[in-house]
Amino acid sequence: MKATKFKKSSKLNKKVIVIPVAILSALTLSLISYGSYVSYKESANVRYAEAATLDLASYKASIEDSSADELSEDSADTGELEDTLLLSGRVDQEEEEETYTVTWYDDAIPLYSNNNVNVRLGPDTSYDVVTTLAYGTQVVATGQTDNGWYALDYDGQTVYVIDAYMQDTEPEPLVIDTAPVESSSDIIFVGDSRTVGMEYAVKNGDYTWLCEVGKGYYWLKDNIDSIDDYAHEGTKVIINLGVNDLGNASKYIELINSYIDLWESKGMEVYYSAVTPVGDTTVTNEQIETFNSALKSGLDSRIKWIDSYNYLMQNGFSSSDGLHYNNATYTSLYNYYISVID
Repeated sequence: MKATKFKKSSKLNKKVIVIPVAILSALTLSLISYGSYVSYKESANVRYAEAATLDLASYKASIEDSSADELSEDSADTGELEDTLLLSGRVDQEEEEETYTVTWYDDAIPLYSNNNVNVRLGPDTSYDVVTTLAYGTQVVATGQTDNGWYALDYDGQTVYVIDAYMQDTEPEPLVIDTAPVESSSDIIFVGDSRTVGMEYAVKNGDYTWLCEVGKGYYWLKDNIDSIDDYAHEGTKVIINLGVNDLGNASKYIELINSYIDLWESKGMEVYYSAVTPVGDTTVTNEQIETFNSALKSGLDSRIKWIDSYNYLMQNGFSSSDGLHYNNATYTSLYNYYISVID
């Protein structure tokens, strides 16, 4: 096996100009002497800023009083004063870059995803998502990083997936239980890939799981009659959809409200679970909160609201790709659902 260093790119695309104190002094005296105001235009991709007139004595005094981490590594070692001065007049230092080591395999190995997981351009959630592996997808790993990611070959490009959601054996297929509900204590879970992940985590075959990866309003519209097919008096239904199409709040409200009379006549109890929080992904928690607020206020009062968003915000959650949770989080959320509807 061979290993390569992988340097993580800084999120800050900030260019810095280093100005030695001697030159800074000359510049300052020049500005004072002529009483002029000089503006500088930074080069391509650098924002405009104005050169600040700086009193050298005050500048040195402020540096001497500042903490050690405001000095460059060179000055810390030699005692010489060499600071980084941004054009805005702030004293700052460049962000340290993390370095990863990728150990490449002599022979590629097959792996399977045990959840729905994002594939990224680099071994960290700050990198862009290239694609998403559905549960049970087989891939070929060409290496592994020292921070817990596999390197994959994707159309001739090296990409990365977190190792927590990969395994070397094919996982059991997720089968949606299509048997009719047989007791009044049964529960029907309706949802997207997060509900699929919960089904895999808790492995409770006593309940009905109507869920599919990547789905939203239009899938629910096509399959909502299935809920009635599997239910009878006493059945409890938990719907958790919306993270894939947060802009469809009004459509969800109209569709679900149009069925509540039928569901109530059958003796069903219907709950809507708030869309739960995300980490670093394509949607934001602010968008989710807006969606949840609209659903909570717009749904018929006979549809009970489960505040799963605040439950996870208060109790914590773990996600490798920002969207899907680990088994512990899914199990915790499942237990919360059961405690609410019991």
